[in-house]
Amino acid sequence: MAALSAVSACRNKRGVCCNERVSIALDAGASHVAMADIQPFSSEYWSFFHNMMVEKGIDRRRYACHEKVDITRADLPEQLPRFDTLYSTGILYHVADPVTSLYNLTRITGRWLIVNTVIMPARVENELGVVECPDGMAFLLPAMSEAQRDIMRLHYKTKFGWSIDDTAPRPQQSGAIMPHRTEQGLSCWPYWWLMSIPAFRTLVNVMGFAVREEWTWEDHAHFMLCERIDPLQG
Repeated sequence: MAALSAVSACRNKRGVCCNERVSIALDAGASHVAMADIQPFSSEYWSFFHNMMVEKGIDRRRYACHEKVDITRADLPEQLPRFDTLYSTGILYHVADPVTSLYNLTRITGRWLIVNTVIMPARVENELGVVECPDGMAFLLPAMSEAQRDIMRLHYKTKFGWSIDDTAPRPQQSGAIMPHRTEQGLSCWPYWWLMSIPAFRTLVNVMGFAVREEWTWEDHAHFMLCERIDPLQG
């Protein structure tokens, strides 16, 4: 079995943290394991990842690494081989086009896809009002009205202690920590889209996969174990 972990690290208040699943794949008996990330090998994220592998007693020769991998690009299958199992979390809500990005991921997935996204709850209600996201809908965060932003700001501040104004700033907001557009183009740092769970599930079905198991964390992130049922592989 060949397995790919398609996300490596992120930054939080404590510094850099690693979301690797390479060690788990190796423990499960995978014959070929790889890590891929959009960051270049010169990035501190890769150093952090390799150091974590050393701490776990995993020799560098046991896994492959792929740098500058952009899942939004149509040539992803040229950047990476196809893997029996692909693990990709913490990415889809950071890209401007999650549909194409998910499609590209499925093009390098042989059978099993483990994927997640931050979702929009069906109903967010607090003292400032209500924001609803019916089945089949997705919420474009830069397009929030000020009233919606106030409700969502209180929601995330109360639940997790952070501000939606940092993770999804207003368009052309002065001094934004994570603007949606930079001199290099559309950014993969802020939150772009929050899908409803039914929308996310259906999107996976469209790509030719069946959801075998799923789990929601804190009505915030939805995880799915998906199996290819459609032989069409893009």
